[in-house]
Amino acid sequence: MRKSNRVLFKPKVYGFNPWADQMPAIKSIMEETGQDSEAPVLRMLIDEALRARRRKMTAKESPEKSQPGQELELTLQTVQALLLKMIEQAQITFRVQSLSLELLQETLVEARAARVGSWEQLVVPALREQGKTGSDIATLLESQTAASRDFAYALAEEIKKEILAVDTDYATITPEEEDRQGQLIYDEDATHQDEGPKAA
Repeated sequence: MRKSNRVLFKPKVYGFNPWADQMPAIKSIMEETGQDSEAPVLRMLIDEALRARRRKMTAKESPEKSQPGQELELTLQTVQALLLKMIEQAQITFRVQSLSLELLQETLVEARAARVGSWEQLVVPALREQGKTGSDIATLLESQTAASRDFAYALAEEIKKEILAVDTDYATITPEEEDRQGQLIYDEDATHQDEGPKAA
């Protein structure tokens, strides 16, 4: 057992009778450390007891100090739950869009079949009576199809631009302007309500 540089506090001496079941353990420690008296062993045991007590007190205070860590863990759990919910919603949206695409494809197939049927039964006979050849009739059908497709694409592009313009205008509205617009709408409704009974 190595010597310590700690200073003994000689004015104070503790005298006590150990428990009977403690003596075998004290003697065993004396043999292991090579001490001839009990005093150094008892000092060592007191140091160990005090260190254990300090660790115990620190463990009691640690929950209060670990609150930021607990808050971080709770935040991560919340974020994880939100991400899982978003993934679930995205999967549902994907399935809905897939079903909508299938329905749209079926609609296009039916529309195409109806158009070709009407063309073959109503338009083609009249064109043949006018002396149109099969190539002329096919070219006319393709040109009408292309014109219809161009019209549909142009209309979709126009609708898209209008939607983007509305979103841009709404995004540039400040909170003050939005509140003021809401106030104006409210005031107009109140004015109409006040003028109603007078007109009556």
